[in-house]
Amino acid sequence: MDRKKLIKNIFGWLVAAVIIYVLGKNIYNHRAELAQWDWHISWGNALLSILTLFGAYVCGSQGWRQVIVGFGYKINLHESFRVIYLANLGRYVPGKVWQVVGMVGLAKEIKIPPPISLASFALVQAYALPASFVLIPLALGTNSALSSLIVFRDVMYLFFGATIGLFLILFFWPGGMEWALNKVLKLFKQETVQYRPDLKNRISIFAWYILNWGLFGVSFHFFLRALIATPQLGLIYSSGTYIAAYILGYISFLSPAGLGVREGVMSALLAPVLTVPVAASVALINRVWITIAEVISTLLALATYKIREK
Repeated sequence: MDRKKLIKNIFGWLVAAVIIYVLGKNIYNHRAELAQWDWHISWGNALLSILTLFGAYVCGSQGWRQVIVGFGYKINLHESFRVIYLANLGRYVPGKVWQVVGMVGLAKEIKIPPPISLASFALVQAYALPASFVLIPLALGTNSALSSLIVFRDVMYLFFGATIGLFLILFFWPGGMEWALNKVLKLFKQETVQYRPDLKNRISIFAWYILNWGLFGVSFHFFLRALIATPQLGLIYSSGTYIAAYILGYISFLSPAGLGVREGVMSALLAPVLTVPVAASVALINRVWITIAEVISTLLALATYKIREK
């Protein structure tokens, strides 16, 4: 590892540590207030959170499976799930390179050539990010809870709008996705590929990622209902909060798996409704919750090796 990468990795972990420290200190300073909060565990809502979270994972796997169809390959859902959620472990290293390396290596096991799997990773971002950019403004809107973040919100919404506009041009322009994909591959000095999906396939991919993000948000809503009794956030706003926190953590490129950044954004969006210390507590507990879910999804992905074709 060269010096620049080492410095970037150290900086990423420091950013995460600082944000987690600030949230932890806030929780500690308000421990008396937190002790009086109406905490409870609703196991029914916890189960619904788990089921919808797993549903989101399945939708993400199906999304990548349809991306691969656009290259002329067909794979099973369990194979797609294995590649996506074992490669997903690479997110915990600063930068996105290890996730890509993992996907390329795992895809070779199911006869997907490295140039195709590498290109598919870029396409996943091309479909999944605009899908989340559509849902975030619809869910959060101009809610008064965002008044303290109004400038940041408007800048982000402009960025979202520009990205969605570019995506739609490439989406409906015949050959547009292939042209943009190969431009990106050339930029990174990678082999160009042939990508000629029909409109039905493109719509299918985008729909799966819309559903993927929607289920992530619904899962977070049930997580909140499982953890605290009152006050409750509405389904739409709580879903948008999770999607926004996840995406801003993911595209920040600062810390591994968005650690710290995701929690900071989530706390800021929940604080006007739940108070600052409760919002910080929820954000940190959710990180533990999601980490456990990702461990379970990794074990399930490993278990798919036992599945054999007849």
